[in-house]
Amino acid sequence: MLTALFSALCWACFDFLRKQLAQQFSAPLMSVMFSLLVLPGYVIYWAWLEAPLPSAQYFIPGVVSGLLAALGSVCFIRGLAVGKIAVMLPLLSITPVVSGAFAWAWLGEPLGEEEVLALVTITFASFILQGGRLSMTERGTGYMLVTAFCWGMCIVFDKQALKYGSVSFHLIFLTLSVVLINSIIFRPELAIKSILKFKWQWGCAAVVFSFAVLGQLVALQQLQPGVMEAIKRAIGIISAAILGVCFYKETLKRHQWCSIFVILVGTLSLY
Repeated sequence: MLTALFSALCWACFDFLRKQLAQQFSAPLMSVMFSLLVLPGYVIYWAWLEAPLPSAQYFIPGVVSGLLAALGSVCFIRGLAVGKIAVMLPLLSITPVVSGAFAWAWLGEPLGEEEVLALVTITFASFILQGGRLSMTERGTGYMLVTAFCWGMCIVFDKQALKYGSVSFHLIFLTLSVVLINSIIFRPELAIKSILKFKWQWGCAAVVFSFAVLGQLVALQQLQPGVMEAIKRAIGIISAAILGVCFYKETLKRHQWCSIFVILVGTLSLY
């Protein structure tokens, strides 16, 4: 659980740093750049551990996980490009429920009654905290729903793949999948001079991102995927709201503060 909390906090920090870079760079460029920046570190980590190559059973869930991660990334970028952020982002709140239900059905990993209640509570409160707007006719809604289901199922295939391969190898495999697919589809131009102007921001964000993914995969080996996803989303959403108040002078309404309290209670009940 501590590793899951560490990963969730890293994801929250990464989201904050990524928001700073998003003012200067496009989402496709950031997706490819972050993957390229962390890939050498993952390769060194794998070599340092002298981890063996995975068994043949690894590659089916590994490939599916990589494809889902990349497809989710593509649809997320497309959804933000054509839709309103206030409508798009709340839809990602359903990922813990998707992960929990799919892991139960696919891997045979059930959830206890308290865990089911916690996941539903965190999902609903997260949706309300982020605005609670739902419009199936809004442009980009389809993209974001596909993203939610891809990312929700991706973590389940991650856990299945990790039964047959090491975390260090899976990090490389996932990262390469995202780089290749996003590069082919979006073909972002790597403006080196512009990137170097913000090299410290890129470096810090990449380090935090690498630990976020590493911590998530390590924790996933011990947790039901829905629980891992719920902790990640809960900490991320609360951190984003608090940082918005502190650094961007955003204001939260009373029902949003109540949502934060409900999310915290739901998260603590998982420990």
